[in-house]
Amino acid sequence: MFFRLRSLLAVCMILVFLSACSSPEQETQAPSIPRNQRSAEDFSLDEKGRPSYPGAILGVDVSDHQGEIDWQRVRDDGVSFAILRIGYRGNTVGGLQVDDCFAANYIAARAAGLPVGVYFFSQAVSEEEAREEARFVLQQLDGVPLDLPVFFDWEEAFDGRTGGKASSSVGEWAQCFCKTITDGGYDAGVYFNQQYGYSIMHLENLMDYSFWIAEYQDNQSFGFQTDFWQFTGQGHVEGIDVIVDLNLMYAPEAEYDED
Repeated sequence: MFFRLRSLLAVCMILVFLSACSSPEQETQAPSIPRNQRSAEDFSLDEKGRPSYPGAILGVDVSDHQGEIDWQRVRDDGVSFAILRIGYRGNTVGGLQVDDCFAANYIAARAAGLPVGVYFFSQAVSEEEAREEARFVLQQLDGVPLDLPVFFDWEEAFDGRTGGKASSSVGEWAQCFCKTITDGGYDAGVYFNQQYGYSIMHLENLMDYSFWIAEYQDNQSFGFQTDFWQFTGQGHVEGIDVIVDLNLMYAPEAEYDED
């Protein structure tokens, strides 16, 4: 009886130790994902109050909500890349739509010498819908060159078709979208916030693609390494008349030729 009790106590102590050593990130992500090695002390604010990081460059992501853009003035204000919304799925009926300003933004941004990538605002609710969205993006691109990835941007619309769908299935939909994009000859990536990154995207299954984190503060604290950081949705840039999302792109991605 004493031997059995002592064995039971030993097992309980081991379980308590393992529980104490676990973290939310370890519970939801495989340990193979590279940890974020960027220290908060390495971030600083530039003369316009925008976060900066050694070797990183400033960029914008835009849609037709920004209206007509003077891309040369944008570049002259220190912006060095652009991620353009190419389209979106409606959050009620679920139809696929092209962003009204995509073609004009693509032509003008590249004419200003900016490296360009695109994102698709997804409201997919299945793997097949995610593939459909990726095929739609490939159809709109029709082989035109991109310097940066095609990003899958899934966000829950609580009063729409994705309400209550923010589950681990989103990570599987992201995989389907990204694989279809890469099979079509383009680089792919995934956009997410901290909550999605830790809990539903299953980043260990997406390590072949670029990571783009939305984290609105003066330094990036997300626990895993990312390639792009959207640091505000309330930015101001010359050449854009309304607020705009601002981002940093970290090296080695920042080594694109800007001339």
